[in-house]
Amino acid sequence: MLTAVAGIVGALVIGAWVVVAWGSRRRQPWLLTPFALLVVLLVAVGQAGWSFLPAAALVAGSFAELVIGARESPAVRTKDPDAPLSTERWAAAVAAPFRVALAEPWDVVARPSLRRRYRRLLERQWQVTDRESLLAAVEGLLDELHTSPTLDLVVDLRGGVARSRFPRDEGGQATGGHVLLTPEQVVRLRAVTGVGEADETVIIGAYQWWRSVHVIRLVCGGATLDWLSPVETQTLLRRVASDLQRRYSSWQQLSTAFHAGYLLWRDKGVEGDHGGTDRVWAALGLLTEDVRSPWNLLPWDMPLERVIPEGGLAANPEP
Repeated sequence: MLTAVAGIVGALVIGAWVVVAWGSRRRQPWLLTPFALLVVLLVAVGQAGWSFLPAAALVAGSFAELVIGARESPAVRTKDPDAPLSTERWAAAVAAPFRVALAEPWDVVARPSLRRRYRRLLERQWQVTDRESLLAAVEGLLDELHTSPTLDLVVDLRGGVARSRFPRDEGGQATGGHVLLTPEQVVRLRAVTGVGEADETVIIGAYQWWRSVHVIRLVCGGATLDWLSPVETQTLLRRVASDLQRRYSSWQQLSTAFHAGYLLWRDKGVEGDHGGTDRVWAALGLLTEDVRSPWNLLPWDMPLERVIPEGGLAANPEP
């Protein structure tokens, strides 16, 4: 009887551990594999009572991963620091805040360990559930970026409020978008814009192009879920990279626009943020300041490779 109970309990615990380990972004849960094997071995040799000890260790380890893994602090991680420059790598760097927020390598476009997270994210934020809706969302965002008017963000550093408006040469009317800033956000905006303590107002122009990052996130999700081929992925990433290189002149300009647009974005943060924390905002700070950040290492104006069609010949980089 005890053997049967131990076998059922062991199977349930091992099954739960496998689910947690498979869904985790970290390697640590797989280090519990010897405990799972020990449970099986003890039950098989008739030492059912002792099998509850490694089973309890599996339960404790799985619970700890659910708690700790979900709250891992943002970190700048790179899968291959010595990888050659490429359009994919450059585009991945643009969307790095959302990977750094999860302590995931920023330089990996297709990330199988994030499949379930991407499925939830794409459906929740863009109602994307398959290849067709993904392509429609990508084209819709690109079209909106190219047809929407240019916008400025006017930041009142003394009053702690930021308001969106049309540029002065287009009338300067307010768009209605505004956000109250915390003291920490004011300090960050002073740092990324480079204004001094004596300045009371700063204007961040053409900030709306920060939304290109969402196109990259959609493409990364499509590549991860096998909805996009490698050629389609490269083509779309090159298209976004080309747009951004024409509209901004440096990573610092992108960082400033990203900070401005993100403050007004209604879907701030990432899944798993707790207690008012915002890991994407923290990741933006890391990418701006950390010497290992791709925003501080990659050249902004690097030539973009032409996409090689399947079975085609390599083309020269774009001048």
